[in-house]
Amino acid sequence: MNLLRWAVLTAGVISLAVLILRARWAAAFGRPESYAPARGSARRGIIYALGRGLLPWEKESARLHLATYVAGILYHAGLFGAFAILSAQAADIAMPRPVAFLLRIDLALGLFSGIGLLIKRAARSLSRFLSRCDDYAANLIVDLFLAFALAASLDARAEVPFMAISVILLIYIPLGKIRHCLFFFRSRIGFGRLLGRRGVLPPGRASAS
Repeated sequence: MNLLRWAVLTAGVISLAVLILRARWAAAFGRPESYAPARGSARRGIIYALGRGLLPWEKESARLHLATYVAGILYHAGLFGAFAILSAQAADIAMPRPVAFLLRIDLALGLFSGIGLLIKRAARSLSRFLSRCDDYAANLIVDLFLAFALAASLDARAEVPFMAISVILLIYIPLGKIRHCLFFFRSRIGFGRLLGRRGVLPPGRASAS
């Protein structure tokens, strides 16, 4: 277990380092110059993009597929819960029983949602057409991570496979589509800055700057 804990720590450091390098590489391209006069506030656009703009009724794609939106929220919540358990076990810290119980519910809902999203991706012809191996690999690795996190929270014998799949996930994060954990925020900030400055965001509340 000590060896696995060191492996998890090493994988986490490597994953973070590669994410930082990717972020610096992306930032090196710079931002396109805006020559038109500003018609709104970039700051307000960013606040909207990272806040109210994430709510389902503000996004047509989410509003029309509410079940998928909720499943995605539960999936990511389960992922955060699994990382909480991983951190506790890597540091050899015992969680209070009420917290562990709530995390198990979180993990179960996240795992159920992840499996449902995987089935939907495989079952719908349009989703299959748009999907690549990375889409399926990311979903499967995260599902295994959630499943073993749930198992490890119930039985200490599952800690070894949980640590092992954690190392795989941490190494995969900056290499596959899971790196959106970083670039999602960068893209939303860029989206909000651009359309906020143009006076498009927030909707109906543009003001001259």
